[in-house]
Parts: sequence; structure tokens; C-alpha cells
Amino acid sequence: MPPLVDLPLRGLAFAAKCAFEPMITGPLLGLLLYTPEQTWKSDLEATPLSNIIETGNIIRILGFLATVGVIRKTNAALNAWATNNWQMHAGQGWDWLSEIAVVTGGCSGIGKAIAEALTSHGIRVAVLDVQDAPEAFTSNDLLTYFRCDISSSTAIARTADRILTDLGPPSILVNNAGITGSHTILKTPSKFLGRIFDTNILSHWHLVQQFVPDMVAKNKGHIVTVASVNSFLTNSANADYVATKAAALAFHEGLTSELKIWYKAPGVKTTIAHPSWVRTPLIEEGILKSGQNLEILESMLMPEEVAKIIVRQIIDRRGAQLFIPSSAAPISWLKGLPNWIQELVRDMFGKTSAVTSGSMIAY
Repeated sequence: MPPLVDLPLRGLAFAAKCAFEPMITGPLLGLLLYTPEQTWKSDLEATPLSNIIETGNIIRILGFLATVGVIRKTNAALNAWATNNWQMHAGQGWDWLSEIAVVTGGCSGIGKAIAEALTSHGIRVAVLDVQDAPEAFTSNDLLTYFRCDISSSTAIARTADRILTDLGPPSILVNNAGITGSHTILKTPSKFLGRIFDTNILSHWHLVQQFVPDMVAKNKGHIVTVASVNSFLTNSANADYVATKAAALAFHEGLTSELKIWYKAPGVKTTIAHPSWVRTPLIEEGILKSGQNLEILESMLMPEEVAKIIVRQIIDRRGAQLFIPSSAAPISWLKGLPNWIQELVRDMFGKTSAVTSGSMIAY
């Protein structure tokens, strides 16, 4: 996003944050309520504010803002409680210097940033990828690279055995690897369709089946699912990718429920992350191929920004649902809106994606 546009938006976001912060509006409201009316009225009338809002309405506005702020804070606290397996406390028994993490797709993009951020806390990381390990890995003794095609359950099982032998049982699993394409449904190759589902969602099953039983036995662990804001919003020429991300959300919800109800292991935390557009090598390559304006890359999140938020959640030892950036959270409301609003939003995003891909495709 251009700096001249970004700065005012950041200013508006900061103003809104302050307006709905009860620690700010509450004391102001109390001050007006318990100060003689004539005193604060005369002070306010001496400011430009009196020309915009009648002094009599100031208390009502502050009361409304404080009430909404308290409701937002309460809702956030309940969300944090619920997504942490209805536990108030963080996970117990963690020692970062003895923990082992598995990160899929860890040789580039978000996965690489997550793997490196985890090692900054002393955590040993097994990186699974079909790409060659970057040179930077050779200077980090806490990173161990395993060539593994996670679209193959056999390859996952074989690699899991090597990890258990070489490093030990992991307590952290980050299901991050994913592929994408730009196909309409009628033009999606069958081979690609199988591969995107195997990589983006079926691998989650196979990896969890390999590593989570030990976490359940110890009642300690953390499974992170890297999904997308597209878990909630489908656009054109992207249905295969979106279907896998919607499935990833369902997988996360089912796993979270089963760990609590079936396996009585509330100490095994689950986190799902929904990043918006991220400037990964995959996205950069797609934009370069399509001939789009490269300035669009400037508005995207950097992998390190996403990794920082995800790793902070792991280090906090709490489960969560993360929207990155947090301002993207309202997209999760879409499914609860009337159908006509949903269709308008999908059509808008669908037309945008068709235009930016270089051509309008109709069948």
C-alpha cells in the first residue's frame, strides 16, 4: 500500500482503537459524571469541540463508546478462553530447549520464517519440503531438513520414522505447506486437483496421525494449521485452493473438539491462522507471470510478519484463531449474512480476480 494512503488508514485505525478502548473512555465518562456540570460544560464550550457536538451529548457518546468497548473486551476474553480449550492458564510443562517442532513447507515463504523464528527460542525444528534447503539453514544447527513430498502418505510415514529416530517425538506441528493455481473449475487438470488436495489438506490427516498420539499421551503439544482468509470467501478461478482452506478450517475445528472430548487432552493446544495476501515466492511468481502491476506486492504482508504472530502464539502456549492482519476478522462473518450480500461480495472479489489475472474467463 502506498505510504500516502497507508498513513491516514493507520491513523484512522488508531483513532478507532482509542475510541473503543474502555480504559480511555471509562475514566473520561467518570470524570464528566462526577465533576460539577457547569465546570466541564464551560471548559468544553471554550474548545472547537462545542461547535461539532452539543455538550449535552458528550456523556451519551462516551457512555456508548465505553459500553461497546467493554462488550468487545468481554467478547475477546471469551474467545481466548474458548480457543484455549476452555482453560484460563497456558499449557504446562514446556521447555523450549528440549522441544521439537515439525514445519511443513519450511524452505520458503511463511514456513521458512516460522522455522527460523522457532529456532530463535531454542526450539529444534524438522523442516519438511520438496524444495532444496536454503543455504541459510547450514548455519543454523537447530534446523534439520528432511526432503519429503507431503502429498504422499508413504513419504510422510517414512519421514516421521526418521524424525523420531534422529530428533525424538515432536511437541509442535505446523501444517503450513500448500500449493495453489489459477484454474476455473472446468479447466482444472485432474492431476493438479489430486495434488492440491493431497498437499493442502490430506497431509494434515497423515501428519497428525503420525505425531499427535504422543502429544495426547503426554497431554502436551501444539498443532498449528495455516489456512487463509479464503477459508471464508471463495472467488473465481480459485475454487480448488479455497476448498482446501475451507477443509483446513473444518479439520482444525474437528481436531480441537476430538482432543478435548474423545482423548481428554486439553493440554494439546490447537491454533488456526488465516493470513491475507502474503508476499511469498509462489505469489511473486504468479504475479510476474500474469504481468500484473508489481506495486500490488507492496500492499501484501511479508512472511516474517505472519510468522511472528504465529510463533508468538506458540510461545504463549495457548490455542487461538488468528486473523492476520486482525482487521481481516470481519470476513468470518460473511457466512452468517443474507445470501444476497454473500453473492454481491463473492461477485465483487470474483470479478477483481478475473481482471487482475489478465483476462475475463466465461463458460
